[in-house]
Amino acid sequence: MHDLVVDLMAVAVCGALGGFVNVFIGDSGLHLPVIEEGVFRPGYIGVVIVGIVAAVGAWLATQTSALTGNFAPSPAVTLRLSELSTAILVGFGGARWFKSEAETTIFRKTAAVAASKSADSEAAATIAAGTPIQALTAANRMR
Repeated sequence: MHDLVVDLMAVAVCGALGGFVNVFIGDSGLHLPVIEEGVFRPGYIGVVIVGIVAAVGAWLATQTSALTGNFAPSPAVTLRLSELSTAILVGFGGARWFKSEAETTIFRKTAAVAASKSADSEAAATIAAGTPIQALTAANRMR
């Protein structure tokens, strides 16, 4: 059981690494969780946690060890380098999905706000070229 816990921790660290790398891709940057413009932004903590959960879940799904019960002997848990690299990739992918969902929420709110206001060419340029939160801010400032 001790080896399983150590392996779970190694996979979790790799998932966290994958999630943390994802923090720097896109517009969000390194920030704490915050509610900005009425939208929850998970920050690096949320993205890293999702990376950990995704990596550990994917790794456990591929293991044949029994965590409880004495019905049959389980094979020894071994952690291969390929599983660690997969944990990094799954952590990255899970975190990317999570960030994408958060950005989709921001874009939907931006569209709803902008559609209810008069045309503004300066705001339109910011919405088209800015980050999701910049676009929402520009839409909220439209008249």
